[in-house]
Amino acid sequence: MENVSFKAYEEAFRHFVAHSTMLRAYIRAIVCNAELTEDTLSDTAIEIARSWERYDPSRPFPEWARGVARRVALGNLRKAARQPALLTPEILEVVGSAIDAFGDQSHLERRKALLQKCLATLSESNRSLVELRYFRNRTYAEISQLAKRSIGALYVIFNRIHKALSECVRKNLETT
Repeated sequence: MENVSFKAYEEAFRHFVAHSTMLRAYIRAIVCNAELTEDTLSDTAIEIARSWERYDPSRPFPEWARGVARRVALGNLRKAARQPALLTPEILEVVGSAIDAFGDQSHLERRKALLQKCLATLSESNRSLVELRYFRNRTYAEISQLAKRSIGALYVIFNRIHKALSECVRKNLETT
């Protein structure tokens, strides 16, 4: 570790930051706990820096980093005496590939900004429902009582909201 230059640590850190959202999602799929996810993400950053001299730049960073994250996550689960998620390595690779499809941190930030723009196009009542569900973490049962709508009706409404937001983001990505 002492042979690795500051420049190498800086490069490792840049790669980590650019892929931290992907790594967080991947780790969360393994540990299934928000607090342990954050601890494991921090430990993964340290392990990536420690292991940087063994990283082969001809290999894609996301795959290598997921391997590091998987080892760290399983170790943290053992230390915490928790059972790992019952996901096979093959399933974890499918999860990783799906997460890769979202792109790096800058692409995610762009999509996030577009989503904010698209949220503003929703009706006030639909924005209120989105806020209750995704920003205040209310259950469908709670929203049903507050909005005076059946849970079935909420599923239909949220399905339409999701489709509208997805289409809006997709269109905006195509035009920019």
